Order: sequence, then structure tokens, then C-alpha cells
Amino acid sequence: MINVRAGTLKKYIQDDNLRLSAADRAFLGDLARVGIVDEADAQQHHFQERKTAAARRLDRLCEAGVLECHNVHQPGRGNFKAYSFKTERIATLFGGHKPTIGRKRNALHEVIISRIFFAEGRPATFVVESQFSKNQRELFTVAGGTMMGRDACFPDALFIQNGEIVVVEADSGHYNKTQILNKQNAWSGFQQVWGQPAKASARVDGAKVHCF
Repeated sequence: MINVRAGTLKKYIQDDNLRLSAADRAFLGDLARVGIVDEADAQQHHFQERKTAAARRLDRLCEAGVLECHNVHQPGRGNFKAYSFKTERIATLFGGHKPTIGRKRNALHEVIISRIFFAEGRPATFVVESQFSKNQRELFTVAGGTMMGRDACFPDALFIQNGEIVVVEADSGHYNKTQILNKQNAWSGFQQVWGQPAKASARVDGAKVHCF
């Protein structure tokens, strides 16, 4: 993680009194890698030693202008909080990015990518698709194109394990079986790790799956 100096950070936030703790910096380091973090993962991996809930500290970082809080809905789980950097500039200070959340990429989908990162032990080589290098993107060019008519099929993220590339794909519960199989076939040369909510339209078979 990039060690952002307090004086540098204060140029971009509204709180001159903010002091980042070691737990804050560990959280921000993981946030820089994945773009958004579920409150539950922050509680388990960064703020487990605090007497108060993680959300209390994270909401404080929102008030200071470091973070933005997203209210996420997941069928079967209900509503929960997730956090991203407040602005792209602050994300860049920490070596990260602010995810694009909208009609095409919903917050739940982005959270599932992040949850896979934590479920896989927070691999240091984890890279989300928007941050792929040119060489990483070239790995996913499909000879003859895909069934969707594109010449490449990019996973949501990747990481290296035992010298091999592992592709990461998140399904927020909307993929049908054909869509799942098309993606699995496009990445048949790679190890695959998928994430799905407990309630999903179709299940992934033949790959490692984390069910959240």
C-alpha cells in the first residue's frame, strides 16, 4: 500500500483533525486493491480489535471526505453497507481506483468481487479488470471471437497462485446457465474462482465457488 502522508491527505478532505490508525491504513490498502469493501469484511479483517463496530469508524471516514458509503441490497440478506473511496483523486493517492457503479455494474456485483478477494486470503497479486495491464488484457483474446460477438472475454479480476493465473468472476445472481457456461468455456485454460449470492438464477459447476 502507498503510505499517504497525513499532510497530503488533508489537502483533499474536510477534516484537519483526522488521524489514520493502523487499522484504517490496512483497510484503505485493501480498498485500493478491490475498489469497494463490505462492512462485514471490514469488521472481520481490519477492525476486529475495536470495541465499536467497523461501520462507526468507516462512517467517520465518510464524514471526513475519505470514503463514500453505499447502501447495497442483496436478496436473502437484505440491506448492508459497503464503502469506496469518496473521489477518484483520493483513490489515486492510495494507489487505487473508485469503481464505476451504475446501470451496467451494480454495487452488489462489485462487492462480490471484493468478497472473493477476502475469501481467497487477500492475495497480493489480485487485480480487478479495470486495472488490467495491456499484457493481462491480451490473455483473454478469444480466437474466432466469443458467442456474444466480441473478440475478448474479460473476467472481473485475476490473481496469481502457485505461479498460475486464476480468473475471478462475480455473478450477482442474474446469470443464466448459458451465460455461465459461455464464460467458463472462454476461460477454459485458466483456474477459475466464482462468487455468487445464496440466491442465484443458476449455479456454477466445475469451478471453485464462494457462496455469499
